[in-house]
Amino acid sequence: MNGERVLRVEFGGWFMCRLATDPDPTDEPRGVSGSTFALAGEPDLDRVIVLNAPPPGTVRSYAPEVGVRVTRATVPGADVSEELAGGRVDLLDNPRFENRNFVLTVAGQEPIVPFRLRIGGADGRPRLERSMVMTPREPQADVHRVPQSVLQEYGGRSFRTDTALVASATGINDPLAHRAERRAHLAADLQQPDVPPVQRAALSKRIRELDIGLKNPADERVVNMTAIEEFDFPLHGRPVLHTALPGGARPQPGAPWRVTFWMGGWDPDVLCGFMRGELAVPLA
Repeated sequence: MNGERVLRVEFGGWFMCRLATDPDPTDEPRGVSGSTFALAGEPDLDRVIVLNAPPPGTVRSYAPEVGVRVTRATVPGADVSEELAGGRVDLLDNPRFENRNFVLTVAGQEPIVPFRLRIGGADGRPRLERSMVMTPREPQADVHRVPQSVLQEYGGRSFRTDTALVASATGINDPLAHRAERRAHLAADLQQPDVPPVQRAALSKRIRELDIGLKNPADERVVNMTAIEEFDFPLHGRPVLHTALPGGARPQPGAPWRVTFWMGGWDPDVLCGFMRGELAVPLA
């Protein structure tokens, strides 16, 4: 987009995704042999990526507040954050990471399907909405029918550890110490009188999983707290714009938008991670 007038919308915040992990099958509803589980009293795992307003009964104690929001917005020569900052960022239609136990892609390079991004809209703010279309000739094609080269184009570009980058977003500089602190809180909760049996079972399971990471800092329960998966792809779906953009700007007709973001800092104890990125909209 060099040389073009572009609206850039930056966003960030915690998301939730209640998914099973290898070697469990992708559709395992409770978690058996991976590092994530549905606890006693919780609904089944559903793999849905939730950027705001988690379903009832899914938020665990000591989890961060789930909510991905606009943090800054600019057009060439101007900061227009006042009109967009704080607006919700949502992925609609129950999006999921589509890896399927290495059947579709390697770990860390899976696409998010469907990917229908909506930004803003509350309190009279501008609202932008557009979808990823991996196969324009067959936009509703099942993910299993999409060529692997296309899945890779729209999937994660890299999966790597970046302790400093994650810490700058989450504030967690020492994941191992963070695990120890979490365990201490849960152990104290477990010692409280009259803890209901279901809650007691859930707390005990969380403590056992944290102990695995504390005994082996190289375990994914710790290492994944420093890892990120990076995405960068165009949005070709029909653009939807409710109310005018800041300054009366208009999207350039027919031009794809581009979304660039990372998801990481994964906390398997509370099934949450951090998301940070930018939407670029070419302007007429």
